[in-house]
Amino acid sequence: MRITNKVMQNNSLRNINNNKVMQDTLNTQLSTGKKVDRPSDDPVVAIRSLRLRSDVSQIDQYYKKNIKDAESWLELTESGAKQTVNAITKMINECETGASDQYTVEDKLVMVDSLKELKNEVYRTGDADYAGRYIFTGYRTNTSLSFANDAKDRLYSITEAFSVDDMEEMRYIDTGDVTDITRANYASMTAVDETTVNPVSYYRFRLAYDDLDKTQTGSLTLDSLKADPPVSIGMTVLPAGMTAEDAYKTAAADGATGVCYLVPDTGEVVMSADVFNKINDTKKPDGTHDTFTVSYDKTSWQTTDLRPEHYFYCTSTDGVDENGDPKVIEYNKEYRDTGVWDQPIEYQIGFNQSIQVNSYAADIYSTSIGRDVDELTDLAEKLTDIISQTNMLQDMSEDTVLYDETERELIGKQLDAAKKAKTYLTDELQKTFSRYITRMQGYLDVTNEAVTQMGNRGAQIELVANRLSDQQTTFKELQSDNEDADATEVAVQLSSAQVSYEAALMATSKMIQTTLLNYL
Repeated sequence: MRITNKVMQNNSLRNINNNKVMQDTLNTQLSTGKKVDRPSDDPVVAIRSLRLRSDVSQIDQYYKKNIKDAESWLELTESGAKQTVNAITKMINECETGASDQYTVEDKLVMVDSLKELKNEVYRTGDADYAGRYIFTGYRTNTSLSFANDAKDRLYSITEAFSVDDMEEMRYIDTGDVTDITRANYASMTAVDETTVNPVSYYRFRLAYDDLDKTQTGSLTLDSLKADPPVSIGMTVLPAGMTAEDAYKTAAADGATGVCYLVPDTGEVVMSADVFNKINDTKKPDGTHDTFTVSYDKTSWQTTDLRPEHYFYCTSTDGVDENGDPKVIEYNKEYRDTGVWDQPIEYQIGFNQSIQVNSYAADIYSTSIGRDVDELTDLAEKLTDIISQTNMLQDMSEDTVLYDETERELIGKQLDAAKKAKTYLTDELQKTFSRYITRMQGYLDVTNEAVTQMGNRGAQIELVANRLSDQQTTFKELQSDNEDADATEVAVQLSSAQVSYEAALMATSKMIQTTLLNYL
């Protein structure tokens, strides 16, 4: 092959240009700190870099955002549940104190007031939120647990499920007309004496709410297809003109049969012994008890009432639609059909790994807590009235100026009745305190179980966070090894390329100066 000066010049220029390209590449690596500036520089490194960047981005999403949000939600949930544990623990202490003989009636009435405040504190805790989303209300994160002032007049038709364990025998202290006695009418209350004050026993189960609509057709349903033998239970809404006390005495009367009243004022289903036994004896073919349901309506709500859509299957009538028809909203149809309350809010905290961060109000904030305290409050108010009557009659019986001997004798009989009523009610208050120790302990056990579950979820998140932290470090090291240039090595290569470039320039300059014309 013939080599001419032109060929040598072209080769020299091409090599010089290649050297400049090498210097430019090395200079870019040194200034950017990266091995490649564009995919064409090294396709293998570029493809691996894209994959590693995607992995690091996903890990950052899980580790820095999803896990942080999940931890925050769980921390608030656990904090609310622990506050509830503290409040219920104090309620247990109040009940234990109230069940003691060491305290006066007045002291126990103060304890009832304390229980009312603790009950309100429990339900206020249930309205805790995270970034504007209520944390105990399942998927309805925009709906508070209890009623707000602007939603207190709204019709709900509720279907509530019960078991045989929900039925109980209760004692009602019939005080007769003792509380109706006044200084003006005492003379006409000749029928009031000790014989008119007696305790009566009846059976009942209690609904989640009281103060139900008076004009309704409540229904009690047993699944007779599963019962062996089939049974039929009829329930009647308490007729107008009858009071809850009338229902208790009717159900407790000797020989009472078929009595089953829905009492709107107290939210109880009151029954006679034969109805109780019929339900208790109703069993499925496998020998276990079947559940039964009660449907009822309620329109009037207090701000401390828990919203039924967080607990039961129900429908709500809220205004009218564009056609003027009632706007009916149906809640928890799945719960009615399956009996399973499942509204998990989950965060994806890893590759194909999710965790539930929410807990359900129904698992922590039982409607029975408020109902227990309300019943204790009603009993305390009744006892307060009797104490007031006793003090009044005591003063009247000792007043020899206004009342003669015959009148004081009548007042004495009424005073004996009041004292008997006070004794019974004081004993009933103490027994109720004692009975509620067990109930409150049950609520505490359920809440502690929920706190334990939250702790387990928190521990799981911590384990995943530790693993992701290790993965983040590993993947970032791999990404750095794949993408980042070794500054020392690149600097040496750049210096070498510069020396080679200068040597090439020197050699080329000498080669170009000498041509064939120099020898002609």
